[in-house]
Amino acid sequence: MNDRRSFYFLWVSQMVANAGDVLYIVGLIQLIYLSTGSVLTLTLIPMTITFSRLIGSFLTPLLLHRFPLRRILLFSMFGKIVVLSAVFLLKDESILWILLLVSMIAFLDGWAAPIRQAMLPEFVGISALPKANSLVAISDNTVNLVSWPLGAYFVVQFNGGALIVVTIGLYIIGWLLTFGIKSIIYVRRELPSLKEQLSGGWKYSFSEKSIRNILILDMLTAFAGAVWISAILYVYVEEVLGENEAWWGYINAFYSGGFIIGGYLFAKLVKVSGHHMIVVGCFLTSLLTVWFIYPQFAVVALVISLFLGIFGQLQMIAQLTILQTHTETNQLGHVFSVQSVLVMGAFGVATFLFGWVAESFGITSAFYLSAIVMLGSGFFAIKQKETLTYAD
Repeated sequence: MNDRRSFYFLWVSQMVANAGDVLYIVGLIQLIYLSTGSVLTLTLIPMTITFSRLIGSFLTPLLLHRFPLRRILLFSMFGKIVVLSAVFLLKDESILWILLLVSMIAFLDGWAAPIRQAMLPEFVGISALPKANSLVAISDNTVNLVSWPLGAYFVVQFNGGALIVVTIGLYIIGWLLTFGIKSIIYVRRELPSLKEQLSGGWKYSFSEKSIRNILILDMLTAFAGAVWISAILYVYVEEVLGENEAWWGYINAFYSGGFIIGGYLFAKLVKVSGHHMIVVGCFLTSLLTVWFIYPQFAVVALVISLFLGIFGQLQMIAQLTILQTHTETNQLGHVFSVQSVLVMGAFGVATFLFGWVAESFGITSAFYLSAIVMLGSGFFAIKQKETLTYAD
């Protein structure tokens, strides 16, 4: 089923919702910091979000066996409206209440991401999938790049509570736009056992070579990418660049800008094989990561960050497209649920590991470890060349 109208409604609704996801976090950080004055308490927010999204993604197959994709997405977005409204009403209460509500929002987000990826091939068709993925990637990263500084400015001018109200409004708009998506035909079948519902997607994913290899690459990429978390970059700016905190923001901005450029380039390079993009992305990311340790001048680190974003985005979209084209339509939601769990799990483990490495052996050791993982990913991709191609 090719349905451009539904694709555009899906694209815009999720873009609006993604902007809301960033803005409410900015507002919440301000509210919690003013209330507690504790940086340690702030770190509980990303930890809570990651863990809850992982659980939500893991349990998504239970919904896929019972409801059409659009209904799941609608319920997820409506649930976020209700819960975020509760966050606003209880913003002056105990931090435990706030974290519980944040956990619920992240849990609902754990459903939405796999559902969106599963819907895309249905609406655009295989031939247009690379360009659609490119367009979505560009918009996602543009939204992130704009929303963080916009949210920070709004908080300074008003307050975190007002920003949460704005986010509720964005969620409502995104929810209403979702009604414009045509419902994908859903065939109700006899429910398998609970164990089968939860494990079926995992069995399917790892029984198909192309899918299994992309999932392995996704995990390795997520693991290596954990070195770019804010805490490590903050120390890097001080110890390696010898610059002030503003450069931390500059590096993030250039990296995000590279992701936007990479998304645009992918649309222009659709005829280049996915395998070549993955291999080049892995090896150049490894090389650039090592160079990032010895930038000579601070401005060089910004240029490196830009190219890291570009090649990282090309690799990620290629891997996503291969995964989509090799997965049977009725298994798309299950496979992306598996992917979400594996990627978040790998990133979570790596975050603690890179933090420990940086603390124990120095900040440069963490970047060396990331470079080694990406180098290994490149050799793995070369060895698995036959399975890393776009399916017709």
